Amino acid sequence: MTGMSKHFLPLDVLQQEFPAINNAIYMDVANQGLISRTTRTSMDQHLENRLNGLNDEEAMMELVERTRSRFAQLIGAEKDEIAVTKNASEGINIIGNTVPWKPGDNVVLCRELEHANNILPWLQLRDKHRIELRVVDAESGSIPCDAVAKAIDARTRVVTLSTVTMIPGFKTVMEPIAEACKRVGAFLLVDASQSVGILHTDVARLGVDGLVASTYKGLMGLYGLGFLYCRQEWADRLSPVYLARFSVDMGNAPESAPIFDSVKLRAGAPRFEIGHYNFPGVIAAYASMGQLMEIGIPAIEQAVTSVAKRLASGLLEIGLPVCGGIPGEHTGSIVALGDPGNIGGSPAADNRIRLLHEHLLKNHVIVSIRRDMLRFSLHLYNTADEVDQVVRLTKDWLS
Repeated sequence: MTGMSKHFLPLDVLQQEFPAINNAIYMDVANQGLISRTTRTSMDQHLENRLNGLNDEEAMMELVERTRSRFAQLIGAEKDEIAVTKNASEGINIIGNTVPWKPGDNVVLCRELEHANNILPWLQLRDKHRIELRVVDAESGSIPCDAVAKAIDARTRVVTLSTVTMIPGFKTVMEPIAEACKRVGAFLLVDASQSVGILHTDVARLGVDGLVASTYKGLMGLYGLGFLYCRQEWADRLSPVYLARFSVDMGNAPESAPIFDSVKLRAGAPRFEIGHYNFPGVIAAYASMGQLMEIGIPAIEQAVTSVAKRLASGLLEIGLPVCGGIPGEHTGSIVALGDPGNIGGSPAADNRIRLLHEHLLKNHVIVSIRRDMLRFSLHLYNTADEVDQVVRLTKDWLS
């Protein structure tokens, strides 16, 4: 992919790297991103080695460390601030269970707009440690940054939210929340599964203490692999709930070396890693992140948000209820149709969302329904021409 435009990929490159787009308009990245042909073939040698009984573990362990470094570079972190996890959900659970909770402590979140996996761990911790789940109501489908900041007090230990919500997909304004967390020493944890790899992500600029992501969406990788960023100052004072060989520092001793009565935890976030690594997932993530970084995330963000705004404007022009109305600063890579006031999941007021979804699927446009809203989610392989086709198909359906 060397030599490609900094703002878009030529159509022939897109079609070669992402063959799925030759058969459909794929706008379902928030559910599952496409992988590239380069990523697919990157795993061949490792699988061939396994097929033939060749042990490439040493090389794979070196690749784990290069992949850790690559993700750190992608989000503006240091290598030792990154843990390799199974998914975003594991990262959330790791942080939640390492906090030294006391009865009366609280967690602040906007429950309406979070995925279940950023709610369930906190419900369990609430019941286990007798802490308060301090819930802030959504405002017109957005996480209200001022209300979240106002909910934070001296007993707040964690504030958890998404950088971009799964539905309706608005970007979260982080600065007031980060400032409020710093004032009281609360841990700011964000789920970046819907933004990392698509929107420029800098953990220092965001002011977050922790960030989780899975690789199968915007990072264009596989299921079963994720990353946890934990700021060094926090990681070094948090004690893992689980411990395994790769959690501890044994110098240059082999993996099979005997364990004695005392161990030294690894510095930083790697202390949270359990068991062996998903090598195919690591290989895929290393390859896909390499492609993303070669293009440049700022260039990807510029291209994707431009296409998303074109889609939102086109759907508005033909009279459909685009969440957030006229596209603006809140617009990222996701455009949703429906009533954001219905985000709690009550029965839809009419059948139009479901019928439009069926119409688009019949015409080879891949999108999802989430909480009675139709979600279009985009990446670098989506084009303005595709957007115009979707708007025309929708207009035909309306007529």
